[in-house]
Amino acid sequence: MPARLRLLTMFTAYDVVVAGGGPAGAATALRLARAGHTVALLERSRFDRPRVGETLAPSIQPLLRDLGVWEQFVALGPLPSWGTRSIWSSTEPAAHSHLESGYDSGWHVDRRLFDRMLCDAAAAAGAAVSLGASLIGCRYDGRWQLTCSGGRRVTGRLLIDATGRSATIGRSLGARRIAFDRLVGITAQWSGVDVTAEQYLLIESVRDGWWYTAPLPGDVMVGMFMTDADICRHHNLAASGPWRTHLQATTATALRLDTALRSTTSDGARLPTAPRVYSAASHRLVRHGDTRPWLAVGDAALAVDPISGSGVPRALRTAEAAATTAARLLLHPADAAPLTSYEATRNTECTTYLSTRADYYDVALPHPTPFWTRRKLPTPA
Repeated sequence: MPARLRLLTMFTAYDVVVAGGGPAGAATALRLARAGHTVALLERSRFDRPRVGETLAPSIQPLLRDLGVWEQFVALGPLPSWGTRSIWSSTEPAAHSHLESGYDSGWHVDRRLFDRMLCDAAAAAGAAVSLGASLIGCRYDGRWQLTCSGGRRVTGRLLIDATGRSATIGRSLGARRIAFDRLVGITAQWSGVDVTAEQYLLIESVRDGWWYTAPLPGDVMVGMFMTDADICRHHNLAASGPWRTHLQATTATALRLDTALRSTTSDGARLPTAPRVYSAASHRLVRHGDTRPWLAVGDAALAVDPISGSGVPRALRTAEAAATTAARLLLHPADAAPLTSYEATRNTECTTYLSTRADYYDVALPHPTPFWTRRKLPTPA
């Protein structure tokens, strides 16, 4: 483990404490540390389990260059993503090339390594990064008095919630999470797959949701079924049998996997890993009248549907806004204007996102089932 990742044991007082080491939290910590602030970054995992969100849009390139981590990203060996193929608004596959973006390609990555890369960059910039640590208690008395797992106590002038869709910190402080859906993703992976001809994202709408499949570095193929939590429970989709049954009921997705597996094995019968269920619900975290120096960033502030393809780029952009806001609050702690402006911008982003999400689903193939009807806008009277 890099030496800097042990710094939390040496200090107890920081300008900023960031809870959550995903892309939003790590990028916020990185920017603040580079600006000369003392920063503690707490990540409850040790990046030892798979993470979802494996396909990055071409727009990620300028964002990573701006963070100064492009070379580190390339060193991860990501696979180019040349575009998207979809069965969404037509039964015939539609193709979109990333060459039209101006950045040549998007990327398929191991998100576990990607997230760890950003945390390492934050540590290299001077942030005290602690893995296997999370906040279990917080109190504000002019400074944040924080208790970490394991009993460690630290203080901070500013607290940042980067705990993802759970928004654990913000909700514990009284903020209200407005949920827009109950979307979940049920995912599994196939290893030992020849993905040389599979470097694209495939999306397919089906009766109870939609599928995506994508290649990953290391000859891996990932498949995920997006549906609502109640539908997942009703069909027991967390179990391998029902999940595979739903997969075999697809057209392009099943064909893609069958072709990819047969190119590697003699019988095409290779089994995937056991399905894992992840929350993919959209929400906005709203704070009413709370002027204490804390803010939420990334999915903790506004979580979006994966169909938008904007998760990680959005996280990195809001990290920049969060770091700017935090720096202003540290300089002028009695001025509430930076917080007010930050929240107003997130509200505007939320409104735009909901309209965009409605447009995505409005052009999808008609499926008269609960999953799809829930995503239709009400018809004006």
